[in-house]
Parts: sequence; C-alpha cells; structure tokens
Amino acid sequence: MATIVPSLILGGVSYLQSSKLLREKISQELHNATVQSAKELDLWLKERLYDLRVFSSSYVISENLPRPAGKQRSGIETQVDMENIKSYLRSISEKFGTYESLSLMDLEGQVIVTSAPDPLTITIPENWRKQILSLTSSGVKNRFSPCMANGSILIAEEISASDGSPLAVLLAKINLDAIRSMLKLQCDGGIGEIYLTTTEGRALVSSRDLPEPPPVTGHPLVVSSGSADSPMAPKDYIGYRHEAVIGMAISIAPVQWVLVAEMEKQHAYSEIAMLRRLTLSLVGGLIFCIGIGGYIFGHCLVRPVRRLSHGAANVAAGNLDVDIPVTGLSEISYLTQVFNHMVASLKRGREEISAAHESLLETNKVLQQLSITDSLTGLHNRHHIMALFSREMARATRYRDPLTLLMLDIDDFKKINDTYGHQAGDAAIRRLAESLGESVRECDYVGRYGGEEFLIVLPSSPIEGGAAIAERIRHNVGRLEISTGREEFSVTVSIGVSGYPEDGDDMETLLRKADSALYAAKARGRDCIVVSKETEGRTPVIIGENKGPNLKLVTLS
Repeated sequence: MATIVPSLILGGVSYLQSSKLLREKISQELHNATVQSAKELDLWLKERLYDLRVFSSSYVISENLPRPAGKQRSGIETQVDMENIKSYLRSISEKFGTYESLSLMDLEGQVIVTSAPDPLTITIPENWRKQILSLTSSGVKNRFSPCMANGSILIAEEISASDGSPLAVLLAKINLDAIRSMLKLQCDGGIGEIYLTTTEGRALVSSRDLPEPPPVTGHPLVVSSGSADSPMAPKDYIGYRHEAVIGMAISIAPVQWVLVAEMEKQHAYSEIAMLRRLTLSLVGGLIFCIGIGGYIFGHCLVRPVRRLSHGAANVAAGNLDVDIPVTGLSEISYLTQVFNHMVASLKRGREEISAAHESLLETNKVLQQLSITDSLTGLHNRHHIMALFSREMARATRYRDPLTLLMLDIDDFKKINDTYGHQAGDAAIRRLAESLGESVRECDYVGRYGGEEFLIVLPSSPIEGGAAIAERIRHNVGRLEISTGREEFSVTVSIGVSGYPEDGDDMETLLRKADSALYAAKARGRDCIVVSKETEGRTPVIIGENKGPNLKLVTLS
C-alpha cells in the first residue's frame, strides 16, 4: 500500500496535466489548419474570379456578341460569330486545365455557346440563374453557385458593352478536385482530413477520397461554425466515416461553404493513452511482483506434494511420461522415488504390449493381402474381383453410370502345357497378367477368374470404350514373347464383352453374356473380340489406340 497509493496519486495528477496540455495543442493545430486552408481557398476563389474577368473582357467575345440595338446580322454571320467565340472558349479550357467548360448565357437565361462537348451537361440552378442576370460590382456572393450535384462550382461574370449596358454572362464550370491538392498540403502533423461541406452537411471535396455517393449528414460543426477571424472551439463527435474525431469548422462566406478540419481521436490522444497504459503497467507490475512473492512463498511449502499428486493424476489418465524430480531427503522424496520406479515399470510393460500389437497388425495386413491376391499372377483372386464387380455394379446402377465387363481366355492353353510344359504355361499366365495391368486404366480392376481365364471390370466405361480397351489388350498380348529357356512362343486371347445397361442390370446377366461372347469368340476362330450388345445393323465404333487392319471384332446379336 505504501508503494501503490503514491503511485496512483502521482499518475492521476500527471494524467490530468498532460490531458490539458494535449487538448490545447490539438486546438492550436486545428486552428492553424482551418485558418490557413480558409485563406488559401479564399485566394483561390479570387484568382478564378479574376481570370474570368480577364476572359470576359476579351476582344473576341465583345466584338462577336450580338447587341440589342445594333446592326442586324444574317444567320450565317451570327453562326460564324458564335463559332469564333466557341473556338476562343475551347482554347482557354485547353490551355487552363482548371476549367471544365466556359459558357455564354444571354440576358434571358439561355446558354448560347459553350466549350463543353455536350451542352446538356451545363445545368444552371434556377434560383441562381435569376441572381446572376443582374450582377453588379458589389454582388460578390451572387457570382458563385455554392453547390453543384456533380461536385463542381459555377462562377459568373457579366459582359458589358462600352456604354455599360449588359450583353451576356460568362460562366465557368470548375471541378472541385482542383481544391483537393491544396487541402492535402495542409494535412500535416496530426491533421487527418480537411474537407468542404455545404450548409446542409453534404461533403463536396476532401483531402481524402470521398465515398460514393458523397455523404449527406447533419454535421455537428456546420450549424455552429465560426469565421476565419474567430473559428469555433474544437469538438468531439462521430465523423461521416463513422470514426471518433476532433474537429473545427470555419465558414467560407463567398460560396456559403464550411471548411472542416478533423483529427482522429485515437491518434490525437495517443500520448494520453500511452501515459495511462504506463501508469496502469506500473501499478500492475507492483501488484504482480507482490503476488509473485506471496505465490513463491506459499508454493515452496506445498510444491513437492502438488507435483506428486499431479503425477498420480497423469498416470491415472494414461500418461506414463512422468518423471518427478526428487529434491531433499524427506519422506516425500522417498515416496517420489518409489513412484518414479513404479511409473517406469508400467511404461516398459506398455511398450512391450504396443510392440506386440504392432507386430500383430502387420501380420494381419499380410494375411489380408494374401487372402485377396492370386499367388501366381499377383492380381485379384476370384473372390475379391467378384466383390469389386459387385460394388461397381451397385454404384453404376445407383448413378446410372455405364460399366463394361471383359472376360478373356488364353487360346489353346492346353496345347501350350502339353507342348512346352506346365512351367511354361505358368510363365504365360504371369506375362499375360503383367500385360493386362499395363493395358487398362488405373481405375479398372483385373482379376484371375480361374485357370487361364481372367475378368476385367471397367467402371464408367461405355461398351464401345470397353471394346477399344479389349482390342488394345488383344494387340498387346499378341506381341508378347514367352521364353521357356530353350525356345520362345507367343499366345493369343479371345475376349467377350458385355456392358451395363445394354446387356442387363445385374451381375449374373453381365457375367453370363460376357461368357457367351467369349465362347462365341472361341467358336469364330479365337484371337478376336465379341461384343454382346446389339448394334442394329451399325458397325461398332471402337475408341482405342489400335484401329489398324488387325482389329478383329464380331458383334453377337
């Protein structure tokens, strides 16, 4: 308490003094930014008005404008005069990039000539149109249209004859983006944004990009803004960007605008926030240190018992990675040694059981692989290929997906055994199995159906595609050379093809038709493919990589 109470008192006094000084600093920065920006804007407006007076006194305009009481001109002459004025106005707009367009309005309030490509873009507010038709040298306020819907300002200047009689009004349309760079220059230090608004609170132009469409809100500063000589005091509020800000406003009398300068409140009071955090950190640090001291003192009394109880809880939960350090020579230290020895014995027993379990799992994997694999070819055995066929048939039936079944048999296999011996027959079966694995897709299934007979399941394959794969298999098998050690021989295969849904919608039907097609291939001279599907007089289209003259395909009706 002797440390914390004085620290809190000193921190509170320091915080209040710093807040007061920072508030004065913020007020001075906002005052400087608003006053300087207002002066720059006023000077910019006067320069634009002076430029317009220079343009309006041009000889081109005064000599080509029609006069109320003068010599009547023909329509062609009037058109030529208007074209001269239009060329003059366009040259000014191109030379001075500040002006979007320059236009002449007659005494009846109609635009007679403009430098704008589209005259319809020149929209003059009705209430201001009546005011500028009677401009005088003292009517400064009426020379500016305070707000345009498209983010522009209109400036008017009267054109008079040599006798002082009014002839027309020259209008200049200026985009307010020309003011943005001027406002950006004033955003130094902590000033976050300076922008212009109308008296209704509609944002016109800002040192930052305005959202689309520009926000229209009841601005808390607009209704009570001060003058350039006596700006209002800064105020805290929520800005149109929905952020907490500190702002100050000044009225721009000639154009009935309000200039607003804002600072982000969080950034402005960052020093106070830092001081507050420092004070709280100091007090928190003291409390933490005192708490740590008490915790260490109490922890030293119960630490050995707590460690032992936590270790017992871990062992009860099944975690045997427990090794409690032994400190001192007390009874608890002896109990800790016994506990560690017990945990080590349990851990060794668990490791032995885990090793035996892993060995059993590996053995089961090997046995499972042997139970589904043909020992001679390494392909799926009959039981497993039929299980795969059943699964793919169910999937094809559910999703209406095509499926093709190939059943193939080595031609004259008994003659091979009788001529070259059974070992040569086994070698032929192995080589054929390798060729089948290389000829089908990765998603296809190949299995030994029995003896020299094989079954191939082609998921998501129409019967024409299955026939193409069958032809590729027949062609690849025909190129095999099987060696007996003393001589070489080759084999051929006959293939029967059936498909879903053309030949049936169950396994037994597809197997029966594929088997019938296989026997038909044997009967037609072997080394050929028979498709069970009816072709209705059409030649089957084989989609495969072997389309040469060696294709042997017979359609079984």
